[in-house]
Amino acid sequence: MIAFLLALFGVCLLQASIAPHVAIGGIQPDLFLILLLGLSLSVGPEPAAAAGFLIGLYQDSLSGAPLGLNAFALSLIGFLVSRLSRQVKTTHLAGRFALLCLAGLLSGLITVLLLHFFRAPRPLASALLWTALPGALYTATLGTGLLAIWPRQTTEHVNR
Repeated sequence: MIAFLLALFGVCLLQASIAPHVAIGGIQPDLFLILLLGLSLSVGPEPAAAAGFLIGLYQDSLSGAPLGLNAFALSLIGFLVSRLSRQVKTTHLAGRFALLCLAGLLSGLITVLLLHFFRAPRPLASALLWTALPGALYTATLGTGLLAIWPRQTTEHVNR
């Protein structure tokens, strides 16, 4: 638990200090999502959902977004990624890229749909095409490289 909290604090510092400097066209990588995917590959679905909820709640409290928006999205993503990682070869870079891209698209889609539901002024198609898709691709590209150096753990304890 201490390692998780330290990683979350470190990601928060990196997201605030480094991510704006590596933004491309105003699109920043989502380091919180990369952390969640790394955790989801090494734990079961329920702990991954709990970690997603905590990461999202932390992200919501710092971003000014409606409280619970990212918490809901990331808890769902943590659960799904942990489940899907059993069917996808996550030891290959292509599998990790696909999971990260899917997670980024799902996160963007959930966020945009919930904001649209609450009458956010931005058009739905524009937000998906110009924000969610590039953000997912950028996060997946950067995250695949970062997760290549992530310490690999066996998932035997997950399947028991």
